Amino acid sequence: HTQDYTTSAFFNLQTVKSINQSIMRIAASILAMAATASAFAPMPIVSRSTTLSGLPEEISDAIAENQAKSERWCEIRLLSDEDAEAQLSGEELESFKAYHADNKADIVKMKGVTELMLKSLELPKIQPKGKKQRKRDKFVLQTKIAAARTAEAAAK
Repeated sequence: HTQDYTTSAFFNLQTVKSINQSIMRIAASILAMAATASAFAPMPIVSRSTTLSGLPEEISDAIAENQAKSERWCEIRLLSDEDAEAQLSGEELESFKAYHADNKADIVKMKGVTELMLKSLELPKIQPKGKKQRKRDKFVLQTKIAAARTAEAAAK
């Protein structure tokens, strides 16, 4: 009876240890999840500005002029080329054409870059040589070596 009692006590001790280890693992994983979740929380907004978009409350003439140009550019920037030719003139038309010429050049340049990137991603697959082709290549190499040796021996 004593042997059964000691083995069962030992078994119970191991069971208690494994239960404690599993509880510790679960607790550690829960704490890790809580820590990572708080790491991605948005930062609280400390203070808000009373001025609209950072502009001063009293607008000077230069700021008002820049703001008016900005609003006008927002209107004309997305026009098509035909609409711009019909509606715009002078400096606005020149700036529109320059802006769109730069954009079109950038688009063409980026298309070239993407084509190069795609070529580098899709490497051509080379078929492996067969047994007969390897033997042919070996024979050609051996004949070249033999011809070079005979030419060298004849030169001496």
